[in-house]
Amino acid sequence: MATKRVNYYLMKIVRVSGWLLLALMILYILTGFSLTGEWKLVDLRTASIIHKVFEWPLIVVFLAHAITTIYFAFRRWGWIKKRTGA
Repeated sequence: MATKRVNYYLMKIVRVSGWLLLALMILYILTGFSLTGEWKLVDLRTASIIHKVFEWPLIVVFLAHAITTIYFAFRRWGWIKKRTGA
């Protein structure tokens, strides 16, 4: 019973972190294009600040997403077995 609850929350982490990754990557790419001068969406100073501020949140969300997704892949492939008993 406890395993279902843990897997439920892990799946929520995967889904939320996936959506956060999408938003952060779009923001990161757009500010990167602004920094290189390809697109002038925001001024150079603002793009630089946004690009630097969202660096660590991007890494943290990526790690949360990757670790939980890898865990589910290992379970699916049978490398991690389900626990039996208490």
